[in-house]
Amino acid sequence: MRFLLIAFLLLAVLAGAASAQESPGVCASCGEPIHGPYFTTKGLSYHANHFRCAHCDLAISGSYSEYQGKVYHNDCFRDHVALRCSLCNATITGEYLQDYWGNSYCQHHDGVAPVCDSCGRFISEPLTGGGVRYDDGRFVCNVCRPKSITDVGEILTLVNEVAGHMKAFGMNVDYEGVQIHLVGREKMQKLSGHHSDGLRGFTDYREQFRLLGYSRGRRMNMYLLYGMPRMEIISTIAHELAHIWQFNQGQFKSERAWSEGSCNYAAFLVLAQYPGRESSFFRVSLTRDGDDVYGDGFRRVKTLAEAEGAGTWLRYLSKDRQFPPGY
Repeated sequence: MRFLLIAFLLLAVLAGAASAQESPGVCASCGEPIHGPYFTTKGLSYHANHFRCAHCDLAISGSYSEYQGKVYHNDCFRDHVALRCSLCNATITGEYLQDYWGNSYCQHHDGVAPVCDSCGRFISEPLTGGGVRYDDGRFVCNVCRPKSITDVGEILTLVNEVAGHMKAFGMNVDYEGVQIHLVGREKMQKLSGHHSDGLRGFTDYREQFRLLGYSRGRRMNMYLLYGMPRMEIISTIAHELAHIWQFNQGQFKSERAWSEGSCNYAAFLVLAQYPGRESSFFRVSLTRDGDDVYGDGFRRVKTLAEAEGAGTWLRYLSKDRQFPPGY
């Protein structure tokens, strides 16, 4: 996310001492009459030693900085209070970047310094303990990498766990026989036919039929990006299981925003079962997704489910290939 530094900070730095042309009256700090040296700023007058720095508590007699309702010597503000870049430690002025975790960055790092593909932090030794670049080109920081799951058996355990959470809100998924595959980004894009760097999972669901139309069997292959941390895998599994649920209902050709938005909403509900900042991060990421299919679709589904209930949403999803009127 991008934020602008509040403009009054720059104006306050330029403000300074001024001599009143008329009687200064009373001190804006202590309320007592002023006799002798005083300091005036923004139309208010102070005894010379009553306009004090919030950091060092010494009197301010010249230009100063103001931040969040407090005043500072310029040097005190720069050295002890000013917003600093979490990557290079430079004082930040003007436009800057801020991630979900509260880290702020100089804008010139954008597109230059590597960013973790999972959590969005800029990767550096001081901030993340460094990181790695996977063979498929993704950067992953050393905050996320130790949490990555690479064992298919452990992932199958998570599939069972996630399916239990989904059953609780009415999405009872029959995923018996699903095969799990961990793949890189290039293979994921090739398998799915979508060339988005944001793609995390893909499920290939196939049914075979007898001549008279009776189902003979099915084959389900769930592909997940390798090296994702646990909470991201949970979110992705929920999304893919929601696709399987739709396939089980016979919905193979639904409007993409309706189908993908519903899968993201299922992931949103599952993530709510896991407390902590990591699950919150992925929930927030779903709500802020700018994609017109995944993001807008999610927000439309969320509006529907919150207005009419999860049961009504699932009934629509099981029989309709597009959003109901009004959503």
